[in-house]
Amino acid sequence: MKINKNTIHFFKNLYWDYQVSEGNIITIIESGECNGLTRKNLLSRVLKSRRWYEIKKNLSPELLKEALSEDVLNTLFPKSLSLRYNYVKKILYP
Repeated sequence: MKINKNTIHFFKNLYWDYQVSEGNIITIIESGECNGLTRKNLLSRVLKSRRWYEIKKNLSPELLKEALSEDVLNTLFPKSLSLRYNYVKKILYP
């Protein structure tokens, strides 16, 4: 998967509370985990903290589909946020 600098910066800003390098972000995206941080957690943070237009702009179609998976949506709080993204999922992936 090709990851550009803007996308790396987008994800890196999600971890303002951790010291996460660009290399770690790439590893999390490509392999699913790095230093205890997981792609599931990364995608959950995206849905909780970014606007939809930013999400669509920065996530590849594969990552977007994974972000809207039940596994990730079940981590969202409040529940209403999960319900909104379930609606989006139904529209995008009928």
